[in-house]
Amino acid sequence: MSETLLDKSISNYNVAVMIRNQMGSDEAYLNYIGYHLQQAVELNLKYQLEMSGIEYPKTHDIDQLLRIGKENGADLLVTEYIEDHSEMFSLWEARTRYVLNYHLEERKIDVALKGVKELLDKTSDL
Repeated sequence: MSETLLDKSISNYNVAVMIRNQMGSDEAYLNYIGYHLQQAVELNLKYQLEMSGIEYPKTHDIDQLLRIGKENGADLLVTEYIEDHSEMFSLWEARTRYVLNYHLEERKIDVALKGVKELLDKTSDL
């Protein structure tokens, strides 16, 4: 069986959880957790679009992926948290890797871990 974008989404979430569990609140690692959470959301949405037969551009913009789904009538399984924080997740993709002295807050990471888990639970049976 070949790997799907959903599998990659789940793997990114699991990496985020592993880093959180291993490194605790070490500020240096919070950005890595944020990046993997963003990837989990992005890949999950791309998987859902793919399964709905909808093409999407090469993008990391969560809000754009949600719009593409809506514009094409896809019934994307997303949570209110993901919709409300789509721009935040999009920013995490680049800022956590390229902006020097940019640090995510531990509180936001903990809330995001729960929010992404809800998304994955909602879509795990697709």
